[in-house]
Amino acid sequence: MTHGSSFQLSRRSLTASSALVLTIVLGVSGCSRRDDHDTAPVAAADGNVTGNVVSAEQVHWAPYAEPTEHAFTVELPVGWPAQGGLKRLSTGEVRPWLRASAPDGSAEIFIGDPEMPDFTLPTPALAASGLTEGKTYMPGEGRALTLSPYHDGQAFSAEWGRGKIGAHCDEVTPSGGKSQPASAAALESALGGRSPKVSWTAGETRFNCMYRGRAATAWVYAATALDSRGPFQVWDARTVGGFIAWPEHWGLAGTAFAHASRSFAADTEWLKRQPGWSGDRLRASPKIFATMSAPAEEALR
Repeated sequence: MTHGSSFQLSRRSLTASSALVLTIVLGVSGCSRRDDHDTAPVAAADGNVTGNVVSAEQVHWAPYAEPTEHAFTVELPVGWPAQGGLKRLSTGEVRPWLRASAPDGSAEIFIGDPEMPDFTLPTPALAASGLTEGKTYMPGEGRALTLSPYHDGQAFSAEWGRGKIGAHCDEVTPSGGKSQPASAAALESALGGRSPKVSWTAGETRFNCMYRGRAATAWVYAATALDSRGPFQVWDARTVGGFIAWPEHWGLAGTAFAHASRSFAADTEWLKRQPGWSGDRLRASPKIFATMSAPAEEALR
């Protein structure tokens, strides 16, 4: 693995401490592999479509409601089993997440990470207080920040994706990645426009792996933001997600991911019951997740 020291922790070790949480968050993206025997897409009632290019019109969609707090809904292909939830890391930090898979086990999509912390940059002042890289800083108001150098979106997608894909695949091998400046600009615009003290980056990473005993491809996206407006610099992985699929369902997996990202909706009644901060985090999620759809569709071409 070629990555910095702050990313050398395993997914299992990450759950043991906040520093490890960072590595859990860093990960994969998908490789678009083409099979000579792929056929033109054929629509089916359950959305179990084959082929490299699949349009949303070829799939039958059904709503999925988040079960823990009924905080959000997304649309998934009919018949796809799903798991999702809303995890509260502290009073105001909420993390929506979703994982869904094809009924025959040929593909899966994932959005968000329930263990994702927010981060702050290490400083001499924090180090003097014993707070070094990997430790947790509690600035007040229920916030918990993991100390880590900033990672741009493409680097974050590679590290988080490696751990994410490795939890479901064997023989994970990177096969390329790139930054997504247009996606970062769209995210910046969706969340209020350009600020000289807030920088946005986005990127993707592609992988080959063995998924459920067969060669598969995977794609992971991440966008990160560095905010210097306060007394200390804070950064977060504003959004992460991706998909894995056998070659014949690569198009379906990407289309399902893009559609789910675009259809994510926060529940209006849930928002009314929330304090400002946690409500704001989920209120912005539809705009945030929607920015993943265009890069995902580009990966299918």
